[in-house]
Amino acid sequence: MTRMQEIVLLLLCIIVLLLCKKAGRAVAVVLLFLLMTLGDQLLVSRLSGVAQYAVLLICHVLRFLLPLAVSFYLVTKTVTVGAYISAFTAMRLPGVVVIPMAVMFRFVPTMTEEWQAVSQALRLRGLGATGINSILHPMRLLEYLLVPFLLQCSEVVDEMSAAVMARGFDKDRPRTNYLELKLGVLDGVLILASLAVTVWNLAF
Repeated sequence: MTRMQEIVLLLLCIIVLLLCKKAGRAVAVVLLFLLMTLGDQLLVSRLSGVAQYAVLLICHVLRFLLPLAVSFYLVTKTVTVGAYISAFTAMRLPGVVVIPMAVMFRFVPTMTEEWQAVSQALRLRGLGATGINSILHPMRLLEYLLVPFLLQCSEVVDEMSAAVMARGFDKDRPRTNYLELKLGVLDGVLILASLAVTVWNLAF
Protein backbone atom coordinates (compact mmCIF):
# COMPACT_ATOMS: atom_id res chain seq x y z
CA MET A 1 0.00 0.00 0.00
CA THR A 2 1.44 3.35 -1.05
CA ARG A 3 1.40 6.48 1.05
CA MET A 4 -1.33 8.02 -1.13
CA GLN A 5 -3.50 4.92 -0.72
CA GLU A 6 -3.05 5.10 3.05
CA ILE A 7 -4.10 8.75 3.09
CA VAL A 8 -7.17 8.17 0.90
CA LEU A 9 -8.31 5.18 2.97
CA LEU A 10 -7.83 7.08 6.22
CA LEU A 11 -9.59 10.12 4.77
CA LEU A 12 -12.61 7.97 3.96
CA CYS A 13 -12.68 6.70 7.56
CA ILE A 14 -12.41 10.26 8.89
CA ILE A 15 -15.31 11.40 6.70
CA VAL A 16 -17.49 8.60 8.09
CA LEU A 17 -16.46 9.54 11.64
CA LEU A 18 -17.46 13.15 11.00
CA LEU A 19 -20.79 12.04 9.52
CA CYS A 20 -21.37 10.00 12.70
CA LYS A 21 -20.66 13.17 14.75
CA LYS A 22 -17.42 11.79 16.18
CA ALA A 23 -15.23 14.84 15.57
CA GLY A 24 -13.06 14.16 18.62
CA ARG A 25 -12.24 10.67 17.40
CA ALA A 26 -11.51 12.02 13.93
CA VAL A 27 -9.04 14.57 15.32
CA ALA A 28 -7.36 11.85 17.42
CA VAL A 29 -7.00 9.63 14.33
CA VAL A 30 -5.46 12.47 12.31
CA LEU A 31 -3.00 13.33 15.09
CA LEU A 32 -1.99 9.68 15.51
CA PHE A 33 -1.45 9.28 11.78
CA LEU A 34 0.65 12.46 11.65
CA LEU A 35 2.68 11.25 14.63
CA MET A 36 3.39 7.92 12.95
CA THR A 37 4.27 9.63 9.66
CA LEU A 38 6.63 12.10 11.33
CA GLY A 39 8.24 9.29 13.28
CA ASP A 40 8.75 7.38 10.05
CA GLN A 41 10.20 10.39 8.24
CA LEU A 42 12.29 12.03 10.98
CA LEU A 43 13.30 9.40 13.53
CA VAL A 44 14.12 6.49 11.22
CA SER A 45 16.73 8.46 9.27
CA ARG A 46 18.48 9.49 12.51
CA LEU A 47 18.59 6.03 14.06
CA SER A 48 20.55 2.94 13.19
CA GLY A 49 20.59 -0.75 13.93
CA VAL A 50 17.87 -2.37 16.00
CA ALA A 51 16.35 0.96 17.10
CA GLN A 52 15.83 2.01 13.48
CA TYR A 53 14.07 -1.23 12.55
CA ALA A 54 11.97 -1.14 15.73
CA VAL A 55 10.69 2.41 15.11
CA LEU A 56 10.10 1.62 11.44
CA LEU A 57 8.12 -1.51 12.31
CA ILE A 58 6.01 0.25 14.96
CA CYS A 59 5.17 3.18 12.67
CA HIS A 60 4.22 0.98 9.72
CA VAL A 61 2.19 -1.50 11.77
CA LEU A 62 0.26 1.25 13.56
CA ARG A 63 -0.46 3.05 10.29
CA PHE A 64 -1.66 -0.21 8.78
CA LEU A 65 -3.90 -1.02 11.76
CA LEU A 66 -5.32 2.50 12.13
CA PRO A 67 -8.03 2.16 9.42
CA LEU A 68 -8.95 -1.26 10.82
CA ALA A 69 -9.30 0.19 14.32
CA VAL A 70 -11.47 3.05 13.02
CA SER A 71 -13.66 0.62 11.08
CA PHE A 72 -14.05 -1.59 14.15
CA TYR A 73 -15.02 1.44 16.22
CA LEU A 74 -17.61 2.50 13.64
CA VAL A 75 -19.13 -0.98 13.48
CA THR A 76 -19.37 -1.52 17.23
CA LYS A 77 -19.91 1.97 18.67
CA THR A 78 -21.91 4.05 16.19
CA VAL A 79 -24.68 1.64 15.15
CA THR A 80 -27.14 -0.06 17.48
CA VAL A 81 -27.87 -3.77 17.38
CA GLY A 82 -31.47 -2.96 16.47
CA ALA A 83 -30.29 -1.12 13.37
CA TYR A 84 -28.17 -4.10 12.31
CA ILE A 85 -31.08 -6.48 12.86
CA SER A 86 -33.40 -4.24 10.87
CA ALA A 87 -30.88 -4.08 8.02
CA PHE A 88 -30.30 -7.84 8.01
CA THR A 89 -34.05 -8.47 8.06
CA ALA A 90 -34.54 -6.08 5.13
CA MET A 91 -31.84 -8.03 3.27
CA ARG A 92 -33.96 -11.18 3.87
CA LEU A 93 -31.16 -13.01 5.66
CA PRO A 94 -32.26 -16.17 7.51
CA GLY A 95 -32.45 -16.32 11.28
CA VAL A 96 -29.42 -18.62 11.49
CA VAL A 97 -27.38 -15.70 10.13
CA VAL A 98 -29.11 -12.83 11.93
CA ILE A 99 -28.91 -14.32 15.44
CA PRO A 100 -25.12 -14.99 15.52
CA MET A 101 -24.35 -11.62 13.94
CA ALA A 102 -26.62 -9.76 16.36
CA VAL A 103 -25.00 -11.50 19.32
CA MET A 104 -21.52 -10.87 17.92
CA PHE A 105 -22.03 -7.12 17.45
CA ARG A 106 -23.33 -6.78 21.01
CA PHE A 107 -20.81 -9.21 22.48
CA VAL A 108 -17.63 -7.18 21.83
CA PRO A 109 -18.59 -3.94 23.64
CA THR A 110 -20.19 -5.95 26.45
CA MET A 111 -16.99 -7.93 26.95
CA THR A 112 -15.02 -4.69 27.11
CA GLU A 113 -17.29 -3.50 29.91
CA GLU A 114 -16.97 -6.83 31.73
CA TRP A 115 -13.16 -6.74 31.49
CA GLN A 116 -13.11 -3.23 32.93
CA ALA A 117 -15.42 -4.33 35.76
CA VAL A 118 -13.19 -7.31 36.64
CA SER A 119 -10.06 -5.14 36.53
CA GLN A 120 -11.68 -2.52 38.75
CA ALA A 121 -12.78 -5.16 41.26
CA LEU A 122 -9.22 -6.49 41.46
CA ARG A 123 -7.81 -3.00 41.96
CA LEU A 124 -10.22 -2.40 44.83
CA ARG A 125 -8.84 -5.53 46.49
CA GLY A 126 -5.23 -4.52 45.87
CA LEU A 127 -4.75 -7.16 43.17
CA GLY A 128 -4.71 -4.92 40.13
CA ALA A 129 -2.40 -5.30 37.14
CA THR A 130 0.30 -3.03 38.54
CA GLY A 131 3.94 -3.32 37.59
CA ILE A 132 4.89 -5.01 40.88
CA ASN A 133 2.07 -7.58 40.75
CA SER A 134 2.77 -8.35 37.10
CA ILE A 135 6.43 -9.06 37.87
CA LEU A 136 6.10 -10.87 41.21
CA HIS A 137 2.91 -12.87 40.60
CA PRO A 138 2.18 -13.05 36.84
CA MET A 139 0.38 -16.42 36.89
CA ARG A 140 -1.74 -15.53 39.91
CA LEU A 141 -2.71 -12.20 38.33
CA LEU A 142 -3.61 -13.98 35.10
CA GLU A 143 -5.78 -16.43 37.03
CA TYR A 144 -7.54 -13.67 38.96
CA LEU A 145 -8.29 -11.84 35.72
CA LEU A 146 -9.21 -14.66 33.36
CA VAL A 147 -11.33 -16.93 35.57
CA PRO A 148 -14.02 -14.35 36.48
CA PHE A 149 -13.83 -12.84 33.00
CA LEU A 150 -14.47 -16.17 31.26
CA LEU A 151 -17.31 -16.96 33.65
CA GLN A 152 -18.88 -13.59 32.84
CA CYS A 153 -18.43 -14.27 29.11
CA SER A 154 -20.33 -17.54 29.41
CA GLU A 155 -23.19 -15.90 31.30
CA VAL A 156 -23.40 -12.94 28.92
CA VAL A 157 -23.55 -15.18 25.83
CA ASP A 158 -26.38 -17.23 27.35
CA GLU A 159 -28.30 -14.07 28.28
CA MET A 160 -27.84 -12.57 24.82
CA SER A 161 -28.96 -15.74 23.06
CA ALA A 162 -32.04 -15.97 25.28
CA ALA A 163 -32.87 -12.30 24.67
CA VAL A 164 -32.58 -12.71 20.90
CA MET A 165 -34.78 -15.80 20.88
CA ALA A 166 -37.32 -14.11 23.16
CA ARG A 167 -37.77 -11.52 20.43
CA GLY A 168 -38.72 -14.21 17.94
CA PHE A 169 -35.58 -14.37 15.83
CA ASP A 170 -35.51 -18.15 15.95
CA LYS A 171 -38.80 -18.33 14.01
CA ASP A 172 -38.71 -18.34 10.22
CA ARG A 173 -41.60 -15.93 9.91
CA PRO A 174 -41.83 -12.36 8.61
CA ARG A 175 -41.01 -9.86 11.34
CA THR A 176 -41.80 -6.19 11.68
CA ASN A 177 -39.29 -3.59 12.82
CA TYR A 178 -39.98 -0.25 14.45
CA LEU A 179 -36.78 1.03 12.81
CA GLU A 180 -37.07 1.31 9.03
CA LEU A 181 -33.78 1.76 7.21
CA LYS A 182 -33.44 2.95 3.64
CA LEU A 183 -30.42 3.60 1.46
CA GLY A 184 -29.99 7.27 0.65
CA VAL A 185 -27.83 9.17 -1.80
CA LEU A 186 -25.07 9.63 0.78
CA ASP A 187 -25.07 5.90 1.48
CA GLY A 188 -24.65 5.18 -2.22
CA VAL A 189 -21.77 7.66 -2.50
CA LEU A 190 -19.97 6.10 0.47
CA ILE A 191 -20.49 2.57 -0.87
CA LEU A 192 -19.11 3.53 -4.28
CA ALA A 193 -16.17 5.35 -2.70
CA SER A 194 -15.40 2.33 -0.51
CA LEU A 195 -15.54 -0.01 -3.50
CA ALA A 196 -13.30 2.32 -5.51
CA VAL A 197 -10.71 2.49 -2.71
CA THR A 198 -10.84 -1.31 -2.30
CA VAL A 199 -10.31 -1.94 -6.02
CA TRP A 200 -7.52 0.65 -6.09
CA ASN A 201 -5.71 -1.03 -3.20
CA LEU A 202 -6.09 -4.50 -4.69
CA ALA A 203 -5.14 -3.54 -8.24
CA PHE A 204 -2.12 -1.34 -7.52
